[in-house]
Amino acid sequence: MSLAAETREAVRERPALYDALRAGVVNYTAAAETLAIDGDREAIATALRRFAESLDAPDASDRSLTVRMDRRIDAESADSLPVLDGDVVADAVDTATESLTAIRASGDVDSALLSTVLDRLRIADIDVLAAGVAGDALVVLVPKRSGASALQCVEGVRQGVDSTASSGRRDSHRVCHSP
Repeated sequence: MSLAAETREAVRERPALYDALRAGVVNYTAAAETLAIDGDREAIATALRRFAESLDAPDASDRSLTVRMDRRIDAESADSLPVLDGDVVADAVDTATESLTAIRASGDVDSALLSTVLDRLRIADIDVLAAGVAGDALVVLVPKRSGASALQCVEGVRQGVDSTASSGRRDSHRVCHSP
């Protein structure tokens, strides 16, 4: 396999690096040093630069979304808790004693949007108890005390998410912002 092909393969195994290359925010030499590829670092950096040039930039178009928050979510019995291999998931039992909040986005949703939402919630240090996307709906379930912050995160991803990439931005006040 050529050095360029090996570099592309290594990048595809690191989604954050792939997204950074698409966004044009990579120090190629520093990135080359982090990849476990045998070869000259400058040659690897050149392969990264060429690969980045071949990638389409992320689409910064607005998405048509309606985002709503529902704080009336409670786990009322063990029957409503997640089950894995026949056992109730222990973490879900611990959180079942507190009220939960569902954040629902409807409209132009897909798995890339879900990925971005989950990244933003992780960066904002908001626990996600369940998440999914089906049809034109995306839902994340968070602890009630995190509902307002989670709502801001989901509303903040209306812009800048395309069907092949996601990115998040950290804010020291746990508030999510658009890219």
